[in-house]
Amino acid sequence: MKYLGYYVHLLPCNIIMRVDIRLEFNHIYPESEKEELIDYLKRLSKKTIENIIGFFTTDNLPDYYNFFSNPTTQQVINRLVARYIYNKKILGNITLVSREAALFLSEAILSNKEMLIINNTNEENPDDEELNLFKAFLVINEDINRNDNLTLDITKDSVEKIAEISVALKFSTADIGVYEDVNIELLKLGYVTSYKFEQLINFLKSKEEYEYLIEDLCKYFNQDTVEKLSAHVDFLLVQVLHFKNNNSFKLRVEDEDSNNFLQSLTSNEIIAETDFLPLRNHPLYQIDEFTYSIVDPFFVLDKFTKSVKFILKESFNKKNNLNEKDRTFFSFYNKEFSEEYLMKKLLDDIFYKKYYIKQNGSSGKEKEPDYYYRYNNDIFVFEYKDVLIAKEVKTSGDIEQITDALKKKFLVNPANEKPIGIGQLINHIKAISENEFVYDAEIDLNKKHRIYPILLLSDRLLEIPGINYIMNKWLRNNLPEIHKNLIVNDLVIIDIDTLIFFAEYLKTKDKNFKELLEDHIKKMNMIAKGYGNTEREVYQTFNNKISKKLAPFSSRFSNSMFDEKLFINRFSYLVNDK
Repeated sequence: MKYLGYYVHLLPCNIIMRVDIRLEFNHIYPESEKEELIDYLKRLSKKTIENIIGFFTTDNLPDYYNFFSNPTTQQVINRLVARYIYNKKILGNITLVSREAALFLSEAILSNKEMLIINNTNEENPDDEELNLFKAFLVINEDINRNDNLTLDITKDSVEKIAEISVALKFSTADIGVYEDVNIELLKLGYVTSYKFEQLINFLKSKEEYEYLIEDLCKYFNQDTVEKLSAHVDFLLVQVLHFKNNNSFKLRVEDEDSNNFLQSLTSNEIIAETDFLPLRNHPLYQIDEFTYSIVDPFFVLDKFTKSVKFILKESFNKKNNLNEKDRTFFSFYNKEFSEEYLMKKLLDDIFYKKYYIKQNGSSGKEKEPDYYYRYNNDIFVFEYKDVLIAKEVKTSGDIEQITDALKKKFLVNPANEKPIGIGQLINHIKAISENEFVYDAEIDLNKKHRIYPILLLSDRLLEIPGINYIMNKWLRNNLPEIHKNLIVNDLVIIDIDTLIFFAEYLKTKDKNFKELLEDHIKKMNMIAKGYGNTEREVYQTFNNKISKKLAPFSSRFSNSMFDEKLFINRFSYLVNDK
């Protein structure tokens, strides 16, 4: 636990979106016959196979230019890649190993565990194994690479097209690291996961009728008290962050209680499935009795926020004799915990000043904003959504399918034609404009007012560059003519994780939240043009500007806005208990 003060120094002031072109088999070996992925994996030794499962979750991974220990082989590969770059006139980044490819590789291994691990008798042969592993990545990349055929005319106003491409490319992997340094995202996620899990436990403790949910949660994780469960969760979060930052991937425990807890995160049988669902549910691989490999650090942390929801759903449905497809639990969870307990407690804590005008208790609950406050003539209207995106949509790579699904979740419900999310924000703005907003009767339309419409989301799924730009278009295209004294700002999409992580900074001064919103809106509206003396310079300057323009709200924060003492304080009890 001596590592608690380390992670906060990883936060940078600027975050650049990562969009790479993954090397495929035919890029390197256009004349060769490609084999199946399993054929290449079958030639690896057991030791190599087991190390693969966790190794490719670490930092400083090898790529095509330093993949081989044999210099002769490396030189051959470098020439083949250089030929591909020259022939295709590639300007962007080229990569062999991506996080998504590493997950596909782990999934392929664990879904063929008996063949590749249990019954594996291959001798170690570094040269042959490296070449077969290299080809395995090329084969995987062929299935997931969507970058190669994308061309953009940066001399024209193609921002919306670029935003759509960004979303299509990143939507499937938004929750496993969108940015260059995933340690930044993991630090934030580790802190927020602990906070959210604590709030969930407090919520379940708040009513005796929820006691069965606590009992089943403890049973799932092989624990007999919720206090022990919470401590194990926090300790694992810290360990994962420590191991990630030290380029390690193997966890070893000595005591039986910790071992029982970690075993709940493993499975003897993994099936390849869309969106890596089995890996998400079982994010550790047990190497031996007391040693575990981290399949993916994001999956480990998400186990206690996203996955735990489905654990509770199973318990809820069993208690109430509901079938698996019944959505009663999600209605309960999203409203009672996610919105009424988690979201409102957090926002009340941030916007606590007595001179803030909050929504009153007027009737008409159905049309009431999820959260509202006014400070002088600045009006902040929030709609909060805790939604699930179907895995088929998430992994489709089809921008039309993705945007269609998002409109159904965040604009208009096609089942009953009721406005939701952005649609509700538009209705609130319209009500204010027509002096029919009963939740704040003191708005004086004889004076200028500025409205900040905010879509607050339950997790980071939509923290993809381009999403805010696209969805703001929906607000603007559907916003009716409003009162002349109202200025409606662009839509800002915020994930609740960002508010949790930077809550103390936002509370410090009244202006902090507004200034961040204004900065985000200003950058969303900046003109993105490339400049330079060469085509590559124009490409790079344009890419930097478009990255800033399309970046999510969370990227507007700097390292100085999070106090490292908060991280230390959150987990310090683990040290004191030892």
